Amino acid sequence: MDETDFTEQREDLLQGIERDQEEVRVAVHDLTGAVRSTLSVSDYIKQFPLTWAMGAFLVGLWLGSRGAPAQAAEQWRAR
Repeated sequence: MDETDFTEQREDLLQGIERDQEEVRVAVHDLTGAVRSTLSVSDYIKQFPLTWAMGAFLVGLWLGSRGAPAQAAEQWRAR
C-alpha cells in the first residue's frame, strides 16, 4: 500500500465521521424537541371542553355513588 491509498482511506473515514456527526446532531435536535413537547392537558381541555366537563361529571357521579361511610353520612345529615 502506498501513501495515496492511506490518504484516500483517511479522507473516506473523515467523510464518514462528518456524516455520523451530522446524524447525531439531527437525532439530538429531534430528541430535544420531543422532550420539550410535554403532555399539556390544558390544551386538550381547551379543544374539547364539553367532553371534559361531561367526563368530570361522570367521574364525580361514579365516586359519589360508591357511598360514604355510615358515620360520615350521619354527621352530614346532623348539620
